[in-house]
Amino acid sequence: MSQNKNALIRYKTIDKCLQNKYRQWTLEDLIEECSEALFEYEGRQNPISKRTIQMDIQLMRSEKLGYNAPIVVYDKKYYKYEDEDFSITDIPLTETDMNVLTETVSMLKQFKDFSLFNDVSDILQRLEDKIYAEKSHTKPVIYLDKNEKLKGLHYLDEIYQAIIKKMVLIITYKSFKSAEETKFHFHPFILKEFNNRWFLIGKKKASQPITNLALDRIISIDYDFNHPYLEEDFDADIYYKDVIGVTVNSGLNARRIELWVDAS
Repeated sequence: MSQNKNALIRYKTIDKCLQNKYRQWTLEDLIEECSEALFEYEGRQNPISKRTIQMDIQLMRSEKLGYNAPIVVYDKKYYKYEDEDFSITDIPLTETDMNVLTETVSMLKQFKDFSLFNDVSDILQRLEDKIYAEKSHTKPVIYLDKNEKLKGLHYLDEIYQAIIKKMVLIITYKSFKSAEETKFHFHPFILKEFNNRWFLIGKKKASQPITNLALDRIISIDYDFNHPYLEEDFDADIYYKDVIGVTVNSGLNARRIELWVDAS
């Protein structure tokens, strides 16, 4: 178990002890309770020093963890919360916290078309409920464009799974310039969003250049499990380093361009 996890267990254990105002808690009592809690989680004895618990209490009192716990010592021996109703689990969110969480939730919800969103959707719902309960009139200040009516979005997760599983796709595609549909094998490398549209980046063949396919121009997708996937060391950061958009003209080097703009 990581040291951070150990520390969190100790903080929660100390908090639980100090909430019990019907018992007097010495430093030795807190050490014993924390030791038992760690043994329950780890299944083995984990000695805790007196210094460790003293540091834990000092950190819980401070602003460093955001707890500001009102832990006091009385009779030069016993520890308690000066505010009997205090708990580190009931700390209200600050306005900054709520604004950050609101924007984070909004940004994460943009990716609901991916299956990995299912793993966090319940968490996001609870976050939204918590934010609403704390402050129901928070307005987002970050807006991400997304066209819900754009065709091809339902392919997002299917392509995402094909990329991570290194599967060769059979794509039926109709480009903007072509009057007819075409069908071809495609080795998917990455998905890229630009200007409110999604694109699939990859290759048709090893001998051909990297190309992009607009998801809204894809007619259908199938798989060829017998076709070997093209293992290529593709680095999107390097490939798009000097480009805005999804199309890279191979053979052209980046050039410095100076613009002059008058007052009007």
